[in-house]
Amino acid sequence: MPIKKRAQAWGFDLIIATTIFVAGIVVFYLYSLNFADQSEEIINSLNYDGEIIGDMLLSEGFPKNWTESNVVTIGITSKNKLNQTKMENFYNLAANDYSKTKGLFNTRYDYYVFFAENISVGGIEREGIGRKPVNQNNLIKLNRIVIYNEKPTTINIEVWQ
Repeated sequence: MPIKKRAQAWGFDLIIATTIFVAGIVVFYLYSLNFADQSEEIINSLNYDGEIIGDMLLSEGFPKNWTESNVVTIGITSKNKLNQTKMENFYNLAANDYSKTKGLFNTRYDYYVFFAENISVGGIEREGIGRKPVNQNNLIKLNRIVIYNEKPTTINIEVWQ
């Protein structure tokens, strides 16, 4: 009889351990599947917001000759060329009230706009406009072409979480 009791105890321990192990594997797979869906959704959302920001920037904005005080839509071009005044207004608005620019772009994500060459704002060369990414998650980078100083240049838009 004692042999049967040991075998039964060992069998019961094995059943408990197997159940815990299988439950752990199931929880792991459910978590990893849901995490992948969330990551893809975030990347798609970042890409969408980046496209919207790019489209808005390459427009004339609203009103057509907007200033920091009356801007409804930020746009930095006029007649398909970069407008220095609008770009300076955008730089000043982002420097003074970054959260307002995020609201105007209708995004909850951070952004940074920079050109292939440094831009001049008030006679001072600047690297970019917005918040430069540091320790970012899920960064999306989009490129657009714009005429700046009578030659084509690349405008880079980075959007991240």
